[in-house]
Amino acid sequence: MPELIRSVVSRVRIYINDRRQTPRLRIRLLFSLSICRSARGGSQREQILKGHTRDISAHGLALTVGQAHLAGYHLAAEERQLQLTLELPDDSVSMIVVPNRYEVLEESELGCRYLIGVKIRQISDEDRDRYLSFMTRELGKS
Repeated sequence: MPELIRSVVSRVRIYINDRRQTPRLRIRLLFSLSICRSARGGSQREQILKGHTRDISAHGLALTVGQAHLAGYHLAAEERQLQLTLELPDDSVSMIVVPNRYEVLEESELGCRYLIGVKIRQISDEDRDRYLSFMTRELGKS
């Protein structure tokens, strides 16, 4: 039932004024995603999920993935911290993100059936500069 509610809300946003204030760049970039775990003893092998972006902004990203679970965790669980490595054309940037939206897509995009909207929670100053510079360049082209 929660998926149905999320789906209805996202469709209503299309017909009602979109509340987003920051510009969005519709671009498909590859990324890898893993679950942030607390540093408790023991070495567990980190599982990684790959996908691609649907769009990006200064404060968040829309990610498409092939599955909604990783290492026994639901990716879109509230306040679940995720480690994201985004592949920019010249380099990659790393950030910690948290989900704020989740939706099952009616049609898969390149094998990805789930859309997860995430907010950027933590990013180094150097990575933020590269990320925002990339966005500025790409937004200037359109």
